[in-house]
Formats: sequence, structure tokens, C-alpha cells
Amino acid sequence: MLQPATVRILVVRSPGGAPAEPVSAVAALERLGAEVIVEAVGSVDEALARARTSEVDLVVAEPGAPPAPVARLLEALRADGPPVIVLTASGEEERALDWFRAGAADCVAAASAEEALPVAALDLIRRQRAARQQQLVERRIASLRRYTRNIIQNINSALLVVDGACRVTWANGAAEELLGEPPGGLVGRVASEWFEGESVADSPLLRSLEKGERFRGVEVALRRSDGERVPAAIFCGPLRDDEGNDLGAVAILQDLSETRRLQRQLFHSEKMASIGQLAAGVAHEINNPVGFIDANLFQMEEYVADLRRLWSRVRALVGAVEQGDPAAVRGELAALRVETEALDAEFLLEDLGKAIRESREGSERIRHIVQDLRAFARSDGSERVWADVNQCLDSTANIVWSMMKHAVRLQKSYGELPALRCHPGQLKQVFMNLLMNAYQAVVARVGDTGELGSIEVATALEPAGTPGDSAGQFVVVTVRDDGVGIAASHLDRIFDPFFTTKEVGVGTGLGLSTAFHLVSSQGGRIEAASREGEGSTFRVVLPVTQPARGGA
Repeated sequence: MLQPATVRILVVRSPGGAPAEPVSAVAALERLGAEVIVEAVGSVDEALARARTSEVDLVVAEPGAPPAPVARLLEALRADGPPVIVLTASGEEERALDWFRAGAADCVAAASAEEALPVAALDLIRRQRAARQQQLVERRIASLRRYTRNIIQNINSALLVVDGACRVTWANGAAEELLGEPPGGLVGRVASEWFEGESVADSPLLRSLEKGERFRGVEVALRRSDGERVPAAIFCGPLRDDEGNDLGAVAILQDLSETRRLQRQLFHSEKMASIGQLAAGVAHEINNPVGFIDANLFQMEEYVADLRRLWSRVRALVGAVEQGDPAAVRGELAALRVETEALDAEFLLEDLGKAIRESREGSERIRHIVQDLRAFARSDGSERVWADVNQCLDSTANIVWSMMKHAVRLQKSYGELPALRCHPGQLKQVFMNLLMNAYQAVVARVGDTGELGSIEVATALEPAGTPGDSAGQFVVVTVRDDGVGIAASHLDRIFDPFFTTKEVGVGTGLGLSTAFHLVSSQGGRIEAASREGEGSTFRVVLPVTQPARGGA
């Protein structure tokens, strides 16, 4: 039997309201069950009207109906109407083929309709319903495909699907825009060509294909078709079928260009804020050499006036010599000797040379201060460059020293380091934040006692992994102080943004957070150790061989 549901069957009666032979299609069909509603209509036109305005599952034409209207009924319902069964009278069985050609779903001899019609009707209704359900499912699938495609095409993130050979099999519009390709220009291309340079060996997409690894938010450097480098975050993983067979990988790429630009602005603002805190100390540091340069210039002005007096005596002596008058020569020579003794010319020349040397040293000191400030304030580009970590640390310490020297003894111990491929401006920002924190911790401990605290800065090359393997070496920068230290309950939160234990107006809570991000973006880490009341030690650990990632 049919599944419980309302089934509607229309029976087209022959002219006169009774079949030409003693058979009742209505009675035969009602044997299908209570859920089947059988209705008799008197004409083909009425059947067509009912079939178009209500849900009809089957139409049955009784024998004796005029052939022309039945043919019209079959033609009208052939495309998208319910199936039609034609009952054939005795002696007309040979016409069944014509009815099939005209569009009948089945033909049943009237003589056997009582038994055969319910079976044929049941089979057709089931098939009709299955076909209708199949159409609904197909339409739903097509709708979901269009819906999914619209979502994927319109999301802001770039999406790539690659096969086992890393060739792109599908890409959305955002991917084409990100990689600088025209519509359809990515399909069939090898995806690894956009991970050129540093990123190829460590490409998360390739590792997903080779080892089945998943990656979330890993930063990579993409190279567009026009040669422009674009920082991006990649989320990718292997693509498998229901049996676990590898089909390739799927990757989502997010353009980080704007994010990195805003981060650079934030870090630069933080850097300039640090310079603002140092302004008074730097001004004092510059004012000292400017002061003695000014004093020396005033003294040298007097010395020049004295030298002019001597020079006038020398010119007079030369004139007397040229005239050949011995008495005049002796007189001018005596006058020169008196003037020389009066001015103490030997001391004058010695002191003048000393004043010039001191002034040059002062101007050199000012030049170094300004040079260090300009180097510290300079923004990094997006590309990493080779830099001397010792020089980065030392120039930063020189800037901070002008502010802290009244309260701190600064000890430096620099090891021999290889050049590091990094963002030097960002490293200077990290060192500045650590030194400022150390200074503030010392001041918080010593207060106005006049006691000098201690800050130590050191660099070293620490090996790791296989001996002699440069890829296993780390440059370590240590900043140690004997300040107030950090409470154990706070130690695991010190790198959280906006977390600070300082007074309002003293700290923003961004210094260590910024340092942590800058070091992490260059493949390194910051280690912190502290005991309350005894001081703190921070270690910046940077790998000698930097991972292939985009600029922060």
C-alpha cells in the first residue's frame, strides 16, 4: 500500500456517465484504501481544469470516451501533469500502442480492470511521487549549490582548492583579486608559485598536501603576479573523501596588508610616546655639551682678540725688518716679547687647542644623540634587513641612559653575534620597552634615597640542536634589574594588552604586550623571570635563521 498521505485520482467517465462495458474504475480504485480519494468527472475539459488547479496524482480514462478528447488530455498532461491510464474496451487492445505514443503512462484492458487497475495505479503513483521527490531534492541541491557558491564568492577571504599536485581546481573572486589574476586565471596553476622566496620550503599549503597537517592563522608572504609581496594569514588543511582518500587541500587566505599598516602605526605611536618620556633626559643630555661649547666659544673669541694683538706686533716687526733699520727691529722685537709675556701666548695656544677639542667632543656627543634618536624613531619597511643586534641594543641604551643615569648603574656585556635578518626598528622598540620597565622598577624600589640601582644588558649566542648547525642557534638579549620585581600572581599576565601594575599616568599596559608581539612576529620569544622585591630578568630569544614569514 501507499504511505499514509492523501492521494487524489480523477476518473474521466465515458459519455452518458457510465462505462461502455460493465466495469467501474471508481470502485476498483477505491480498493487502494481510505487514504485514496477517487473522483469522477464527466468530461476531459473538467479533468484538465481539476488537474491544473489541485494536486492530482493520477487520471484514469474509462473505455468509451471519444478518442479525440482523450488524445487532447494526453497531450495537455504529457509535459508536467499527472500520469494518465487509459482503459481499453474489448476488441480495442490493438489501440494501446497508439495511446502509449500519444502520452499514456499505461493501458489496462477493461475486462481485467478490477484486478489490474489498482496495481497499475499504485505503481504509477509511487513512481510519480518518487520522481516528484527526486525533482524536489534536485531543486534543493541546486539551490544549496547556488547559495553556497554565492557565499564563497562574496566572502572577503580568498579561497583556494588544490589537488594532490598542488594545482588549483577552484578559486573564488577574492583569491583572484588577492593574487592579481583575472577571472578564471588561477585554475590549473600550481599554487606554490605564489609562495616564492622564503616561504616555499615552509609553505603550510604544501605541508598540508604532503603530511596532512592543518594550519590556522599562519602568516605567509605571498608574491602576486605583478611581483608585489603581500602579507597574509593562511588557514588550510587536507581535503579527503568519505573513505579517507586524499583529494588535495583547501586554503583560506586573508590579506593582512591593512592590518600590518595599522599595527605599524600603533607601534610607531608607542615608540614616539617612549621618546616623549625621554625628552627631558635627552634635552638635559644635549644641554650639557651645548653649554660648554658655548662657554668655549666665548673664551675662544677672547683668545682670538689676544692673538690679533700679537699678530699686529708680528706685522710691525716684519715691517721693521723689511726697512733694514736695526734699531727699529730691536724695538719691535722687545715690544713683541713684552706682549707675548703679558698674554702668556704659550698658555693661550694650549688652552685654545683644548677648547677646540672639547667643543668637537661635545658636538660629536650631540651628533650621536640625534643619530640614535633618528634611528630609533625611523619606521621599518615591510622587508627584513640584516642588522647588528649589539648596535640596536647599544644605541637604544644610549638614548635611555640620559634619563636613568641619576638613579641607575648601567652595565653592558656584549657577545660576538652574527648579523640577524630582522626589523631593527622593531627590536629597538622592544629593547626600549624593557629598559624603561627596568628603570621604572628600580626607581620604584630606591625612591628618593639616593641609592643607585643596577640594570644589566647582555647579548650572547646560544647553541641549540645539532652542534655547528646555524639553524639551531639563537641570539639572546638579556635585560636584568634589581627593582621591585613582579608578584607571582601577575607574572602570567604581564604580556596581556593593557595589563599594568603601575600608577595611572605612568604605564598604559601596552609596552610588554607590544614587545611580545614584535618578537613573536620575528620568530622569537620573550622569557620572563622575577621575584617580588628582588628584581626581574627578561630574555629576548631570536633564531639566527628566521622563519619565512611576512613583515609585521
